[in-house]
Amino acid sequence: MKKNIFLFRKSLICLLIIKRGYLISSITITSLLFSVGIKAQIYTGTGGNITNDGQETYFNLLVTGLVPAQLDSAFGVEQVCININHPVNRELTISLKSPDGRVVKLLQGSSLSGTNFTNTCLDSRADSSITLTNGPYNGTYKPIGFIGRFNNGQTGNGLWKLIVKDFQDNANAGSLLSWSISFGNSPSKPVIFTSSNLPIVFINTGNQSISDSEILANMGIIDNGAGQRNDTIDNRNNYNGKTMIHIRGNTSKNFDKKSYALETHDISGNDLNVSLLGMPAESDWVLTASYTDKTLIRNPIAYDLFREMGHYSPRYKNVELVINNEYKGVYEFMEKPKRNNSRVDISKLQPDENLYPDITGGYIIKIDRPDEDGWYSLIGGNSQNNSSFYYQYVYPKDVDITVPQKNYIQYFMDTVETVINSASYADPANGYRKYLDVESFIDFFIINELSKNVDAYRLSTFLYKDNISYGGKLHIGPVWDYDIAWHNADYGNAFSPAGWEYQTAVNDYPSPAWWGRFLQDSYFLNKLACRWQELRQGILENTYLNNYIDAGANLLNEAQQRNFTQWPTMGAYISPNPQNQYNADYMGEVLDLKNWITARTAWMDANITGLCTVGIQDIELAENSVQPFPNPFTNDLNIVYKVPENIAAGMQAKVKIELINVLGDIIQLIFNGNKNSGTYQENIAMPQLASGVYFIKMSVNSIVFYQKVVKMK
Repeated sequence: MKKNIFLFRKSLICLLIIKRGYLISSITITSLLFSVGIKAQIYTGTGGNITNDGQETYFNLLVTGLVPAQLDSAFGVEQVCININHPVNRELTISLKSPDGRVVKLLQGSSLSGTNFTNTCLDSRADSSITLTNGPYNGTYKPIGFIGRFNNGQTGNGLWKLIVKDFQDNANAGSLLSWSISFGNSPSKPVIFTSSNLPIVFINTGNQSISDSEILANMGIIDNGAGQRNDTIDNRNNYNGKTMIHIRGNTSKNFDKKSYALETHDISGNDLNVSLLGMPAESDWVLTASYTDKTLIRNPIAYDLFREMGHYSPRYKNVELVINNEYKGVYEFMEKPKRNNSRVDISKLQPDENLYPDITGGYIIKIDRPDEDGWYSLIGGNSQNNSSFYYQYVYPKDVDITVPQKNYIQYFMDTVETVINSASYADPANGYRKYLDVESFIDFFIINELSKNVDAYRLSTFLYKDNISYGGKLHIGPVWDYDIAWHNADYGNAFSPAGWEYQTAVNDYPSPAWWGRFLQDSYFLNKLACRWQELRQGILENTYLNNYIDAGANLLNEAQQRNFTQWPTMGAYISPNPQNQYNADYMGEVLDLKNWITARTAWMDANITGLCTVGIQDIELAENSVQPFPNPFTNDLNIVYKVPENIAAGMQAKVKIELINVLGDIIQLIFNGNKNSGTYQENIAMPQLASGVYFIKMSVNSIVFYQKVVKMK
């Protein structure tokens, strides 16, 4: 029901005209109406009980007589107000659907708290997000979605729907008391998208809704090359053809900004391998939304670093996406992990290859949720109740893999688990090294621990095995799904820069207990230390990482402004963002990421305890002979050292103390001379020394001692 504010003003103006004897045309009356200003046209809908079985409840509101009818940047939706009684706001997700079918999420339960909404108005022009306030809610807040998306030129007259979903089946009942939509001449303005420094992807579904099921659509890509502008009116010069598309993801399916799986097709409906955005030809692709990542960099940095370590990692390009003429924001257009000579390069396994040695590979499996065909681990994972984790078939697909092939790969993984869990697991010949490509496991450990990936080891964890003729060992990778890594989750020990993520024990989707076993083996631990120190002198050096992040932020700086207008997550709590991380702008988020990584690398420098002997022969750790402090240090380093008491009477020992890097290169000579038996101290200042791992090397006559030190920025 429309309130009578507009009609009252119209009547009042007409009375004034009659009283003063003016003769004014209808056009003049209309002009006068707009000169006064249409402050608000409010339509109110009725409520009802909210279904609490996990299904959506629709509350309809028919808008008629709206003047003007067209919603745009001059006149449009300003506010949506609600009154709801519900004991647990966190269980509710509320969206608004316009007459043209556009849906904007107003509230996401996982980012709410408390009970009830009383005269609660959601307005994208408000100063503060509702996610930063505790319920019960009363007042005007910025919603989780952008109301300006409605003001796109559509008509406001028609059927509007408030969609309320109670995610907890039969848990807590609630009801919508009333709700309203306010239209006026100060609406949130829609994003106007005309060009980009990034490639532009267009998808047109012919008005079909995109869901979990595949639909056929048209796709066009504009990419005029590095450093060139891409205008929305340019020719679709990178691709212009058919694609199958559906929504992908698990938790991310509930977000306002969706991720999509794509499969390029020819006009006959067959898979079409095509090179897109400079990536090798294939048919399977992914558009990743990175909705929770306010830097839009977290997936790229994980993929790029793992590739730089020498492993296959999905290639990607940052793009801006338009679907059915609506701007959708910044996405990562990337390769889907699959068997392919340019992706996971393992042997092709045919359905008739069911005998040894053909049956030995290749295979790709994944540790993930039990929502696809697969099997549970033989031995329990890292959980309080010793629950098992789950393997999925990836290649061959669950519909293609034969029963003998299923049996083979399951038997192989059972063997791996049994060996790792055995007393002789570290045996060089018959322990885990017989079955695993240790180097890939070390690099996978480093990237997951460096990023403190809360899903590490237990979800989206790919493993692959080639045929026995190509070694037949189990590799881990490629890395996948890091949007809530790198200081972007408030659970699972992921927020702090300290601590090991592999030690986090959870009952739901536990990680394998392998990692704790590996780190009890000096062989693995020493190789880990050596690899870490090598990488810290290269791609994991702090300056390199900061420069990488700055370059990514610079590339995205223009597009991110449009993205975070369309999806107003900046300055809001989007679960599972860290609870105290609500930077109001993009560069604040980027700086937070850099600072956290610096703290994280320093913690790992000090806590990877293995001994690397690359370039250093016959190392002995001097537990008492050399004691540097503080360790880690930033500028000044103090070195307390002992000259043994067994020096011949009246004789002095020849003492040399040097600072060396992990390759044995001398960085600084600290002391070179003779000393009597006793305890001494040297103090040195090294503010210009690059951060990383070093050794104090002390020689006393023919005896050499080493001690590890860590330099922080």
